[in-house]
Amino acid sequence: MAGIIPDSNFTMSTFINTTAVAVTSGSTENPIIEFHISYGKVHGYISNIVCIFGVLSNILNIIVLTRRHMITPTNCILTALAIADFLTMLTYLVYATYFYIATEPKWEAGHSKGWMYFILVHNHFIITCHNMAMWFVVSLAVFRYIFVCHHVIGNRLCSLKRAILTITIIGIATIIVCIPNYFLYRVEKVSLILNNNMSGYWIIDSEFVEKHSFYKVSIFWFFGVIMKVAPCILLTLLSSMIILTMHQASVRRVRLLQQTRTNDHDVNHEHNRTTWMLVSVVLFFVITEMPQGILAMISGLNEQFFTEIYSNLGDVMDLLVLLNSAVNFILYCIMSQQFRDTFTNLFVLHSMWRSTQYGKVNGHTNGASTTYSTVKTEVTML
Repeated sequence: MAGIIPDSNFTMSTFINTTAVAVTSGSTENPIIEFHISYGKVHGYISNIVCIFGVLSNILNIIVLTRRHMITPTNCILTALAIADFLTMLTYLVYATYFYIATEPKWEAGHSKGWMYFILVHNHFIITCHNMAMWFVVSLAVFRYIFVCHHVIGNRLCSLKRAILTITIIGIATIIVCIPNYFLYRVEKVSLILNNNMSGYWIIDSEFVEKHSFYKVSIFWFFGVIMKVAPCILLTLLSSMIILTMHQASVRRVRLLQQTRTNDHDVNHEHNRTTWMLVSVVLFFVITEMPQGILAMISGLNEQFFTEIYSNLGDVMDLLVLLNSAVNFILYCIMSQQFRDTFTNLFVLHSMWRSTQYGKVNGHTNGASTTYSTVKTEVTML
């Protein structure tokens, strides 16, 4: 087999990394390796639970955020983010079910050629989706920074048309930038005869990489380090400036409290809740992505660190990314009154109304009048 295949972004190649380490090390004295082996036994089940919740929650995000009264520049980017997260978790669900529950992520397991091509395509697809999600978060932070810190020109610069254009550019640019990943690996028949006298297939370095070793190293540094650390640093700076500006505005608002109308208080309160929600989305992304970038950076400088630590934490890093892709629905429900109202109107009150109508059709009424609230149509526009 070829050497260890480093993760170029999302750790979809974790099963290659960790298996190679386990086979070559011949020892589990390292506590990190022991943790990797122990956690690997439950990773498929844990990740499946997270993925199922994430797939369903992102579908709900898309449905709620695309209602007519919810269409704003911010929600447009959040919708694109939900689609990217949905696609990420949908394919990972199949991956985890097969490689961590149905079989094992080991080259000795005799995997079929079809499944190996699936994992290869899955790897490229999910790296592309995750990179899109990452830059959607960056664009979200930039839009909110302009709106909060440069409010006078915010409405003009952060229009719905510009949001759609930003999403389109990110989508196209990400696909183009990720093309170098497509030349890293190939599917190869395993030469070892397995216990059942049947050979299997595995993923190894492509012939181009074997001839040009610098290619993989450069891809590793670009996607594993630069494309993780740089956006996280940018997001941290933008979030810090947004929080500082909000604090300064809050101080000024307290001074003018007696001179401000009640309606203005409501609008400011809604603006603040929207901003804190978006900052939470950004910061949670940084918390889950920054450690991976730092570990990848150290791995690029120290091969032993990569072999003994980074590779054995691949499943955990996968789980962090999955949690990041699934948590946004919870943040929206906690911090956005309008999102809660729209969700309630669409799924809770509508179900109650259908139940009531069904009761009337079948002659079952309780004689009591039912009052349904409507979703506010006032939106916080960017």
